[in-house]
Amino acid sequence: MPIHESDIVWRPASLVSDTLATQNGGRMAYATIVSGVKNNLFGDVSQAERAAGSVRRRKAFIHINSSQDIALMSARLFLDALTPAADYVTFSVGTPTDTEDQIAGRDYGIGTLYAPAAAGDSQIQVVCEHNGDYATLQPFQADDTLRVADRAVTGGSGNEEFVAILAVTYGPDYATIEFEPALAFAYGTANTLVSSVCEIAEVAGGLSNIAITSAAGTLTTTGGNLTAHNRGAIAEQWTITFTSPTAFTVAGVVTGALATAGSRSADYSPLNPATGTAYFTLKSAAFGGTWAADDTVSFETAPAAIPVWYRRRVPAGSGNFANDFCSLAIVGESA
Repeated sequence: MPIHESDIVWRPASLVSDTLATQNGGRMAYATIVSGVKNNLFGDVSQAERAAGSVRRRKAFIHINSSQDIALMSARLFLDALTPAADYVTFSVGTPTDTEDQIAGRDYGIGTLYAPAAAGDSQIQVVCEHNGDYATLQPFQADDTLRVADRAVTGGSGNEEFVAILAVTYGPDYATIEFEPALAFAYGTANTLVSSVCEIAEVAGGLSNIAITSAAGTLTTTGGNLTAHNRGAIAEQWTITFTSPTAFTVAGVVTGALATAGSRSADYSPLNPATGTAYFTLKSAAFGGTWAADDTVSFETAPAAIPVWYRRRVPAGSGNFANDFCSLAIVGESA
């Protein structure tokens, strides 16, 4: 069964702060960010903030909340709307656990055409909402994928195409972007949006750093014997500790000791209380050889989610605006 639109859920980070970078972001929480709801991500901008200017960041997660443990493949993230107010938003991709002080990713952004583009053009001029800031942030970069479109990401009339950026020159009024292949269609200045695209090969519950400490025990983790589930997997370092040749306990660095113990004779699927589904499943068939008390298995899991940092810049002297918004699109494929 493929991944459906309803399986893709935006979730907030567990920490929110505008004063302490170490307390902003962090791990995924399991509430739902509902599109179109006021203050669903950023708070209101005060009069003092508009006068002085500000930069705020918020972290969100795009969670592949599918009951099927299949990956979203060839995912593409891009802004597909300009903010209607005087502010602007860019985004970067983080890690499952980073806070604002640890952000290391580059920014992706959006602009409009400075002049019409004809079919066959391999260079365009892009006007960004604040060209001076964009020259510093450089949200368009060589080797990026570039989306050029005069239609909505959900379809409808107009065209959309993706090209590869060869070079970018930032000027005072616009950025000049060279790319290949040449445009297949013509685009006007009125309705065309140009976005840099963040590409992610695969989004699914992840496993890594599997290690076994045992003189004679073996563990086969391939073939579905160890699975991190899309709905329940979290960013965690797990340790399985044998208490006898057949029984074991499980603990996580963050979650602590799990209440349910396990046995080699049965599949083990501890529940994530936030979702009511398993963090992971370890099948009894995975175990081989001879295990003893104090033998251990350690591994890490990662959520089936893309951690996204939104960066909102409010220039000094900005006016009031009642219904501001930004829009981030995701497209991808599944089996």
